[in-house]
Amino acid sequence: MLARAQQVLFGDWPIRNFEDPGQPLFYLLTSGLASVFGHVLATNVVLCIALQAIAASCTYVLARRASGSTAVGVAAAIVTIVSSPRLYNTTKVIVPVVAMLLQWRYADVPSRGRLVALGAWTGVAFLLRHDYAVYVVASTIVLLGVMHRSSSGDAVRRIAKYGLATIVCVSPWLLYVEWSEGLQEYASAALRFVQSEGRRTGGAGPQVFYYVMALVPLCGLALAFRPPSRVAQLRFGALTAAQLSSTSVLVLMMNAVFLRDVLLARLPDVIAPTAILASALIGHTFAPRTLRLGAFVTVAATLLLAAISLGTAGYRVPTPGAIVRQAGRISDRLVRASPEIQPSPRYPALVGYLSRCTLPRQRVLVAGFGPQIPFLAGRPFAGGLPSWIPGYYETAADMTRARRRLDQEDVSAVLLLEGTAVFERSWPELAAWFREHGFEEYDASRGGEIVKVWLPRPGRETGTDEGTGLPCR
Repeated sequence: MLARAQQVLFGDWPIRNFEDPGQPLFYLLTSGLASVFGHVLATNVVLCIALQAIAASCTYVLARRASGSTAVGVAAAIVTIVSSPRLYNTTKVIVPVVAMLLQWRYADVPSRGRLVALGAWTGVAFLLRHDYAVYVVASTIVLLGVMHRSSSGDAVRRIAKYGLATIVCVSPWLLYVEWSEGLQEYASAALRFVQSEGRRTGGAGPQVFYYVMALVPLCGLALAFRPPSRVAQLRFGALTAAQLSSTSVLVLMMNAVFLRDVLLARLPDVIAPTAILASALIGHTFAPRTLRLGAFVTVAATLLLAAISLGTAGYRVPTPGAIVRQAGRISDRLVRASPEIQPSPRYPALVGYLSRCTLPRQRVLVAGFGPQIPFLAGRPFAGGLPSWIPGYYETAADMTRARRRLDQEDVSAVLLLEGTAVFERSWPELAAWFREHGFEEYDASRGGEIVKVWLPRPGRETGTDEGTGLPCR
């Protein structure tokens, strides 16, 4: 996302100049804010934290409403915050909780304005990541169908209005796609990306804890169509069958897609909507006094586990002065975006080389997973991708599109992070293109390893970079 946002600031357009895997809005929003405030990395981090703060606030509001208990709302929000979703997964957190908020508001007062707002947010969800719209649309159709089940004609009309509002919001992007590449080719490329991602991350199959998580929405569906308990009848603002069923469908679908490979690492992505639904379940089951006690235990246990985790990692209780100093250090590193900012700084020498020995508008092609390299070097990426990962974009159509882009680009370096053989086997036509254009192979040291680097044939004025031993122009 960061590399694509920076690419837009270099003047490239998505789809026309580089591949979009179906997630345009977030990097376009980042690039728009960065064009005003500067510093792509710092701007994106602030944006992600702000959106996660909004998501935590919505979690509190919805969990409080669902359970009828302020204590439960606070507990759900704290669990969401302490789970610490990864910043690049921020959209997975914000999309479902805002969708729930708008769905519940419509269920409370089914007005045209609230239906249009729900359709607009569905359009936003589609532009943030196209599959988000599937979850929001399916759960909204369930909401409208259950609410207006007494009149099928009314239900169909409202679903049509909702769909029209969504289409109006996404139509500018769809028209742009058709103009740039064509919707059919765009959809085919996006589906191939999804299939490659599924093969890479979904091969192990569901884990045991996945089925535990699936019980929450399944219990929600069961509860939605049961007569309300005496506890629920005594609560003001208890969720209706439409609200419970739509929320359960949304959580069930998200869990089915997002909880894969390393499940515990992905659990924070779905913790907010799951906590909201769990709040509804316990709110419909337990008395208020029991809810307060359970919320207190949950908060205490969550904070204790967080404290133990931080203590194990070597952190101590921070003083106000230490917090201010640390905030200053982090802000400075985000603004500078130096090569050493990487969590595992295996590539700072290559990043430094590109910064010193290539021109700002010259492009770099990275084969292997290393999208941070062109980003931290401040160079646009080549061929339409921040990094070319084996297993992705390997079809003839993908390589033809990449070669067409390379014909119009000034490429200064090709970094083969997984070696020459992998690159030539995965993208033979791209390898042939660089051979045809006079690129030669060099060795660069990377933390005791050797990285293969292809560079254009050097001219007479070429020097040698002291840090890597590579030709420096």
